[in-house]
Amino acid sequence: MPDLLDQLAGGDPLTLGRTAAVAASVLAQPELIDALFDGVADDDEAIRNRSMDALERISSRRPELLRPYKRELLTRVVRIGHWSVRSHLCQVLARLDNYTPVERRRAITTVGGWLHDRSSIVKAVALDCAVQLSLAPGFAPERAAATRLVNECVQHGGTPALRARARKLQRQLAKLAPPARA
Repeated sequence: MPDLLDQLAGGDPLTLGRTAAVAASVLAQPELIDALFDGVADDDEAIRNRSMDALERISSRRPELLRPYKRELLTRVVRIGHWSVRSHLCQVLARLDNYTPVERRRAITTVGGWLHDRSSIVKAVALDCAVQLSLAPGFAPERAAATRLVNECVQHGGTPALRARARKLQRQLAKLAPPARA
């Protein structure tokens, strides 16, 4: 079997290539996951984007496989400025559940800053991630801030897709809010 990163190389960097097959290989053999983190740091844009896509796919099925890499995600991967990496990273960060309070607040702050990204995709998933991270017990101030951001995006989000995502999040947050007193 070719090296995992070799399977992700070549072609248009914005296409999926063999990402699904690579993610399936890692799900079957979790010890291969390190190669994907090497790929995220690769200079080759196709390898970097597809490695992050594969990690996002893995996190959707088995987020516990990424728990040991939390520090790397929060310190190294967050510094990669490419929109594709950021969009997948938001989805991964929202699925992790082993944050310390300081790490959770750092993640919320980081993705909150991405609401100013040039990519509307990054803005939408960053908003979603900030909301999901703020739902943890003990994060009421962060949840209130995320709610304000959501409401702002409903009114003034730059794209129809961002406004639609914000409306969805607004409904989710409304279900969690305590009923108003009469």
